[in-house]
Amino acid sequence: MSSKMSSKRQIKRSKEKRSQDKMDKAMSDVKKIGIISCCLLAVLLVVGIFISNEESYAAGFLTEVPDKFISDVVNGDNDTRPVNNNLIPGIGLPWEFSGYEAIEDENGELSDTDGKKYNKGNEISFIYCVDRKKDMADNIIYTKGASIKSQVSLDSQNIVNSYPGLIYIILNDNIVENNNLTVPSGQTTETMNYYLAQVAIWYYIDVVNGTDYNFTADEKQTINDSTYGTIINNLVTGAKAYQDNSSTDSYITVNEDNISYSIIGDYIETSLITPIGSNSTFENYSVQLTDNSSNIEVLDANGNPITGLINANEGFKVRIPVSATQNNDFNLPITIVGYFSNNYDAYIYEPNNSLAQRALLGKLEKVSTPTTFYLKAPTINVPDTNSTSFLVYGIGALIIIAGIVLIVMAKGPKNAKKK
Repeated sequence: MSSKMSSKRQIKRSKEKRSQDKMDKAMSDVKKIGIISCCLLAVLLVVGIFISNEESYAAGFLTEVPDKFISDVVNGDNDTRPVNNNLIPGIGLPWEFSGYEAIEDENGELSDTDGKKYNKGNEISFIYCVDRKKDMADNIIYTKGASIKSQVSLDSQNIVNSYPGLIYIILNDNIVENNNLTVPSGQTTETMNYYLAQVAIWYYIDVVNGTDYNFTADEKQTINDSTYGTIINNLVTGAKAYQDNSSTDSYITVNEDNISYSIIGDYIETSLITPIGSNSTFENYSVQLTDNSSNIEVLDANGNPITGLINANEGFKVRIPVSATQNNDFNLPITIVGYFSNNYDAYIYEPNNSLAQRALLGKLEKVSTPTTFYLKAPTINVPDTNSTSFLVYGIGALIIIAGIVLIVMAKGPKNAKKK
């Protein structure tokens, strides 16, 4: 009996010892965790000391015809296409008015290439004459002047008018194709189109002014009686009607209240900005930054750089380095240049010789409608600010409290056992 009791006690003590050993080991592990936690806190506190305790940064942000060309209309020049002057008897147009875009040097002076102040790689075709009775001269410098939608004076008379209908004629100068015309021998589709459009332009200018500035009454009758009279008159009628529709209320706006900002790495980036057009003809736009810093980028919705035109239904973002936004007065003007379909303009080009013809490029410029807004300086937190320091200290405090509790828990059972 006594032997059995002794065996049971030994078994019990053995179980208790194993249990106590496990408890001691567990408490030792807990104590280690507590010590490690305190060490981690010390590291965090040191890191917190070296983090800048500054205030939050003030994050602030922010298609066309040539200006000049030089005429190239010398009779017999191989580069100039001859135009048959027998399409309408008595209405002569022996040579096409062509030219080359002028090249300016760093001082604004026109450069000289092969004896002429232009680069022959930049040929301009389909230049029309405005003043039929004046000379068509070679190597004349032409400078972009008034819009045909504004007042343009005829030199020989005290009459001032606008000529927006010229846009209609230029838009419809594919006359051969549009009317299924047969091209006579010695003519080409291009030269025939040019001839008929030029006649229509001179005729339209006379009709608007009610004068015989380009054609006499007899010449007008000759045109009307010709094979092409109906076609020319249709163009002039369409041009006159176009005057009533030449003014389009086209503009763009930006809702600045919807713009937000975020930190992405070392950059501040705006939310997607999508301009709003005043009407459904809003086609595309460009974004221009007055700050030429290469560090400021215009991005698409996916963060890719944008350099060309943006479709009207697509937005853009602006990305700027955080380091550039620490000045509280910093802001970035952004100009959006919008383009609307069917909103065009053309210009009268003035020669540097008063005896020469004024010119009209058979090329239309899309009217731009710019608007400027400012990405100013909203206050947003960036990684090295007070909030970061507070976060470090908060985490550290929680860790030290947990560490102390664990150390106490680990110490208690062992002390009790020693007693």
